[in-house]
Amino acid sequence: MSMRPSHALRLTALGIATASLTGGAVLATAPQSAAAPPSSYSVKGIDTSHHNHDATGQPIDWKRVAQKNAFTFLKATQGSRYKDPWFARDFEAASATSLLRAPYHFFDPKSTRDGAAQADHFIRTARAAGYSGTKAGELPPVLDVESVRVNGKEVCPKALRAGQLDIFLKRVKAAFKVTPIVYTRASFVNDCMGGKGQVFKDYPLWLARYGSGAREPQSVPGADSWTFWQYTESERVPGVPGAKDTVGTADRNVYRGTLAQLRAMANLGGTPTTPPRPGTSWPTVKPGQRGVDVSTVQLLLTARGHATKADGVYGSGTTAKVKAFQKAQHLNADGIVGPATWTRLVTTLKAGSKGTAVKALQHQLTANGHTVNADGTFGPATTAKVKAFQKAHRLTADGIAGPDTWAALVSR
Repeated sequence: MSMRPSHALRLTALGIATASLTGGAVLATAPQSAAAPPSSYSVKGIDTSHHNHDATGQPIDWKRVAQKNAFTFLKATQGSRYKDPWFARDFEAASATSLLRAPYHFFDPKSTRDGAAQADHFIRTARAAGYSGTKAGELPPVLDVESVRVNGKEVCPKALRAGQLDIFLKRVKAAFKVTPIVYTRASFVNDCMGGKGQVFKDYPLWLARYGSGAREPQSVPGADSWTFWQYTESERVPGVPGAKDTVGTADRNVYRGTLAQLRAMANLGGTPTTPPRPGTSWPTVKPGQRGVDVSTVQLLLTARGHATKADGVYGSGTTAKVKAFQKAQHLNADGIVGPATWTRLVTTLKAGSKGTAVKALQHQLTANGHTVNADGTFGPATTAKVKAFQKAHRLTADGIAGPDTWAALVSR
């Protein structure tokens, strides 16, 4: 897939030893996060560019795409001049569906000082297509930072500088009044930015990792973990045109959270719970396992109306209850508790809360070295232990057990 003059957000690992920001150093890749496969995440979407039209010259059937996808990112611009010829049409058509959507810009520096020019080009193009960043259904804009193609080879952009990226991100944030999303990957940051990804800290990350099974994308050095995961560049997506009237392929992605959380990000109101703190991964709990995570699942199932014996053994009875809960939540009913199921199971608890969910919290606190009596009552002692745990894990020590705290507890 050609990366220039346009690109469909495709990444490959770079093996080059010279780059403008590395001074010739090639750094070791970041540790991989072993958690859950893409199939365990319930909120999926695609990203597109003119490449998705090249085989046929035909438009995408966005209404059909919306039947099995919640969101889409569409290429708008590249560098300081290029505009994707299908962007305006695709954005208008996607906006007429239920799809949550946003434009993206492929960063392609021609000098060490064109970050502002690229930002202005992107802002003008996105606005001309009707994107404001604050309309209902609009996700934050995206900056795509990766290798470029020169003479048929993928290389680090010679003129890339962290200062340019900072200027671009701040300019776009000011224009659209929303924090942009950054698309990249750890190997690029290591090979082309000297492992210095601090410029991306505090920005939601959209990372790529293909064919990895249950291996999530590697963390970007100096930044947080992923919010979106592009797990393939070649999944058949009904609605995307293919050659000879076949179903075409597109990049496919998952969102690390619930649909309610993504809708809140897309200006659709509500006050959903916050997704897990970046850098933490929900564990996968499945049949045959034993221990406190299993008993936690069992207690939370009971709290959610699916009464389960809390014996710490993941047997056939627990499997059946998990499947029933997943089915009720419109999740993939596979009987395995992965990130999507965890985020539906946990509930925010605070002083005064009572019941089996509180008992699950207390068991987890004890398992993490913050011993507390598992009496099912969220009293002063439990509040103190939650605060101590939060402080130890650099969480907001407010004594309220929300998704961030639950994720940190069970991913010990």
